[in-house]
Amino acid sequence: MNIKTLTGLLILFFLVTAAGCAAPPPYFPGVRYAPEPALVVVPQPGKQVPTLSVMASVIGIRRGDPHANVPPAVEIRLRFENNGPVAVSFEPRTLDLVTGSLQEFEPVETRPAPPFQLSTGQSQTVSAFFPFPPGFHPRMPSLDALRLRWTVTIDNQPVSQTVSFYRATPMYYASP
Repeated sequence: MNIKTLTGLLILFFLVTAAGCAAPPPYFPGVRYAPEPALVVVPQPGKQVPTLSVMASVIGIRRGDPHANVPPAVEIRLRFENNGPVAVSFEPRTLDLVTGSLQEFEPVETRPAPPFQLSTGQSQTVSAFFPFPPGFHPRMPSLDALRLRWTVTIDNQPVSQTVSFYRATPMYYASP
């Protein structure tokens, strides 16, 4: 065996070994939820005019990463948009997620984490991570439906909102 062949085999060996050591993607494949996004329009208490719009999407079911101290979790992203004449505040700890069989998730972890206030015309995006309770795994039938709940404060009055998500089945299109 000549030196070129040996060098080629060593390079091939290292490439195959490196590909086998690649980290899995952060999300479980093939798991999607609808609607994408869900839209919730929140009026100011006692008024009919929409004050706040909230878009919410299930980004995916994250794999756990023990090296980064990240448990398996459902990741949801919310975008709050204040369209009204008064300030709106949000406390991330009010976020609550349950499955279709009413099983609660562990307390939420958010980024950014602190409560915030939105003046007229402002918006804010929040990523929420709901760790799985013990014994959960991503293919459980109870995860076919999720219900997300949160509370905002508009003009010093708490307003609770809820949105439901359903696991979307893949769509296949016939080729012409």
